[in-house]
Amino acid sequence: MHLPSTFLLLPLLLLSPTLAQRTPQENLILADCGIGLGHNGGSTSREMIYYSGPVWTGNGLETFRPKMMVNVPWTGAYPWGQKGGVSATMPNGDVFTVHINPNIKDPNPAGDAWHKYELDKPLKCYSYHYNWVYRLDDGKWCSSAYVCNHLGRPYVPPKCDAL
Repeated sequence: MHLPSTFLLLPLLLLSPTLAQRTPQENLILADCGIGLGHNGGSTSREMIYYSGPVWTGNGLETFRPKMMVNVPWTGAYPWGQKGGVSATMPNGDVFTVHINPNIKDPNPAGDAWHKYELDKPLKCYSYHYNWVYRLDDGKWCSSAYVCNHLGRPYVPPKCDAL
């Protein structure tokens, strides 16, 4: 039996990196860090925190260590919700761009995020204000303002007594 070459190439096309999503479980946290310690009680830094998989370990409030993160410099306006969005370059050269509607309340969709390595696979961003997501090396805690992912809902941490 002789199969046309088209049928032999079809599985390769379906596995092509341009069609397959490399990181379907990724999460991008748009975080405010050092809340209450900054000017007029604001945050001391804003961070984009990237996880290639889940954020929370399932052990109470414990989170996994992020794969990478980048500081989003203060430009005189709160970055999550700036007109025209905000972009930042991760340590691996990947550029994330987010567009957020800051008027959306938890836990609803509030915008989108894209990154250079998968421009055709936007992440949906959800308003999700949650304390103690990540602790910076200087000891300041980061709280999520928005969680962006492909899950179709904001990632909800496991239930525990501390919540």
